Amino acid sequence: MPGTPPIKKKEVLNSLKDLLSKDMDPHSGRLWSYVYETGVSELRELAEESYILSLWRNMLDPTVFPSVLELEKSVVSFVAGLFGAPDTTVGNFTSGGTESNFMAVLAAREWFYAKNGRSGVPKLIAPATVHPSVIKSAWLLGVKPVLTPVDSEYKANVDELVSNVDDSTALVVLSSPNYPFGTFDPVRDVAEFLEKKNVWLHVDSCLGFAIPFARMNGRDIPLQGLNIERVDSMSVDLHKLGYAPRGSSTILYRDRDRRKNAFFVYSKWPGYPIVNQILLSSRTSGPLAASWSLIKALGVEGYKTLTRYAFDAREKLIGAMVKQGFRVEGNPPYIVLAFSHGELDLVDFSRKAGEKHWHVQVQPGSKKMGYPMTVHFTVTPVHISLVNGFARDLDEIVSETRKLSELGKDPMLEALKTVSPSEVSTAAPLIMQLLGGSGGGLEGADLSFISRYIYELDPDVVEALFREVSNALL
Repeated sequence: MPGTPPIKKKEVLNSLKDLLSKDMDPHSGRLWSYVYETGVSELRELAEESYILSLWRNMLDPTVFPSVLELEKSVVSFVAGLFGAPDTTVGNFTSGGTESNFMAVLAAREWFYAKNGRSGVPKLIAPATVHPSVIKSAWLLGVKPVLTPVDSEYKANVDELVSNVDDSTALVVLSSPNYPFGTFDPVRDVAEFLEKKNVWLHVDSCLGFAIPFARMNGRDIPLQGLNIERVDSMSVDLHKLGYAPRGSSTILYRDRDRRKNAFFVYSKWPGYPIVNQILLSSRTSGPLAASWSLIKALGVEGYKTLTRYAFDAREKLIGAMVKQGFRVEGNPPYIVLAFSHGELDLVDFSRKAGEKHWHVQVQPGSKKMGYPMTVHFTVTPVHISLVNGFARDLDEIVSETRKLSELGKDPMLEALKTVSPSEVSTAAPLIMQLLGGSGGGLEGADLSFISRYIYELDPDVVEALFREVSNALL
């Protein structure tokens, strides 16, 4: 092409690689959260090549890129079939669980408005363990979230939940499973109560893709979604336990009537007509192509095998952690686990694990809300070859971890306990100093104290503090 500007391809890519070199290797299997890895390089290569092949295609208009429509129908059909959804089921491929849950809240709100008019503020009822994307969706859509208590296994307390359902309730959202503890809300019990209520029931199963395969392997895990007649919609991610690249999820509806009012359709301008079945408009079909290819390559039998590896690793992990005095919170039957410890400082435990190149996510919990501090593990197939090494490292990690009894008073924490949410802006600069990152960013910053602060402080103060600090950092 005449006049092409000089492209410093090698220089730019080397600069990018330098930045990426500061990250943990997402394929190493040494991360127990954030990354969902099979450990099978051929599958990763297939996903990457499929992604690249479809990278520049735009899902906005399937009349220009008809492959998009066929790929989406195929992926949605596969997921729906896994969960025993009825033949009337329809759905869409989305960018992730947040968008899938957003579409469910939107569809439920519009369903509610169509039947009740647009006066008043519709409510969303959910247990307190519901994913924050649901609360975020309610905030964006002008729906009032009402969170209800959970039982000793962190499942929805059915009596508490249904007692909040009234004529202003647009939807109920349940998790199957929830992220913090991997436990399953009793969807069937709630569905039975809602049988004669005009209230939408959504099941967030974004972590649930492996459930059907675990059941096929003989695991006693509840299948909860559109197989239950009263459920109106469900969300299922492929970029978690379907092992597709990020940007891969599905939202499923019981039928077309429930979906259609969530469409955004617009023709009152001089350009092309807009028909959006999800929130995003222009988007690459790379994640869709990668998801389709993995489904075709693995099929049910392949996913059954990968799921078996993950569960075998789960058993070994639980054994190793319990041996070190950890407690599995909530008695989950799945490969999503949270461990507490009565004596160890889990913030320091995570840091010591990091020194041995393991990433272990701390879940701060909340003293005020009655949730313990835990460490989170999502077990994936790659861990079957690494869990024994982790178990060996645990001896040294635990022996070096500070005891809770050794924690002294933190003057900053004690001061923040007296601060109200409206006063947080005055404390934010001090938090920035504690972070101590270089160049105004997070590189080199000591973030370990944050989890302890989150546990100890009022959640409203925590949220206000995070808003101030994030606004200053990013």
